[in-house]
Amino acid sequence: MRALKTVAVALGITLGALVVIPLIVLAGLFVWLKLTEEDDEDSLELDQDGA
Repeated sequence: MRALKTVAVALGITLGALVVIPLIVLAGLFVWLKLTEEDDEDSLELDQDGA
């Protein structure tokens, strides 16, 4: 019975990690995209001012 509970907990942790890790990666990519998008807009504004 104890082994079954241990396997269930390990399975739950594994499934949780399979869901959480990709979400963390996607959140990081989203933040990176937003930060670089702001930088791109700033550089475009500077280019337009100089022209």
